[in-house]
Amino acid sequence: MKHFAVQVARRSCIGARSRNEDCLAVEHRDGHWCLVLSDGAGGHDDGERAARLVVARVIEGFRSRPPVDGRDLSELLLDAHDAVVAGQRERPASAAAAPMHATVVVLVIDACRGLALWGHVGDSRLYQWRAGRLNAVTRDDSVLQWVLDTGLVDAARVQTLPNRGVLLAALGSAEEAAPHVSEPIELERSDAFLLCSDGWWGALDPQTISALLAQASSPEEWLDAMIALTLQRADPRQDNFSAIACWIGESLGAGDSASEAETLPPRSRDTPLHP
Repeated sequence: MKHFAVQVARRSCIGARSRNEDCLAVEHRDGHWCLVLSDGAGGHDDGERAARLVVARVIEGFRSRPPVDGRDLSELLLDAHDAVVAGQRERPASAAAAPMHATVVVLVIDACRGLALWGHVGDSRLYQWRAGRLNAVTRDDSVLQWVLDTGLVDAARVQTLPNRGVLLAALGSAEEAAPHVSEPIELERSDAFLLCSDGWWGALDPQTISALLAQASSPEEWLDAMIALTLQRADPRQDNFSAIACWIGESLGAGDSASEAETLPPRSRDTPLHP
């Protein structure tokens, strides 16, 4: 049996904010991988709490039973939605004016069978690089995306629209969550994936992300090059920005210990906006 080699790196940066409301995690068990990223929002520290609730529930569910298809993954994301709703009930009444909610994007990889599937809610994204092309395989649940989809406003003018950052769906929202999920796809050698919050993709266009990938020799180098460009912008309004990079390598024999390699720093790097 052949296995795909998997390399993973992650970074989480506070930007110009007073706290980091992004949360991310990577779990690896028996040839299965779960990469999850969440961006929280709410009053006080509720955004941070919402994101942590989402990530904790996704990882807990993955440990119990790795999802094998879109239905499994949708149920896992609905469980995360329920966790945020339950967390809302524990907040003091004074916090009700600022609803606690979070985005999520998840990538699940079966390195033994060479399959991947993903799901998301909100505007945290998953990009896939294959055969020289970088594509966003998720579609944002946001006013910005909705306006672009209408075709009435071009991309240059849409940045001036009010409420463009408002989400149309999120975990913990009053409406029942409706996760967007894929069915398993076959992995190919040299596939690359990038999970990222809106603070990350908002500072970097797809062409730049792709160009930096072509120059990088590792997932860490790719992420650090993107961080460097974001820091160069020195945007005083820079949001938290976080990402997980995943590279798929050569298929190796099942007995080869290098067939599943993880490259992770001891913890996520929390980088200030101005070093």
